[in-house]
Amino acid sequence: STVAWQVYDGTAFVNAPELRCLAGDALAAEIAKAAPQIALVGPTPQNKQAGVLGLFLKRDELVNGFASYAKAGDDSVMLWHAGRYWFIGAAAHLGQERGWVSLRDGCLCPEASTVTWEVQDGTAFVN
Repeated sequence: STVAWQVYDGTAFVNAPELRCLAGDALAAEIAKAAPQIALVGPTPQNKQAGVLGLFLKRDELVNGFASYAKAGDDSVMLWHAGRYWFIGAAAHLGQERGWVSLRDGCLCPEASTVTWEVQDGTAFVN
């Protein structure tokens, strides 16, 4: 399409000329650009879930159509996309909308997000 997408800014719709729709080979090419390894680092609220942070290595297997990662040195901890979000959680829950750490962003690759990661504090996700 040659017409720009628009997004609502809370008051009115504004042009978003960089926004685009991908499908087929173009979408597959974007997903394939996911980094071969990513590191999730930094402090967490009250040090919650800090033990699952670290270096994650890209797996060959897509999960829900997105790249997936395993924690370096601990294959029981994985990173995947489910629903509208990214999750870090137990390998046994791979692909599900659950985990210890969440990125509430529908981005194609987690490293492309500018949204704040959230951690599970035992009752809710906090950032």
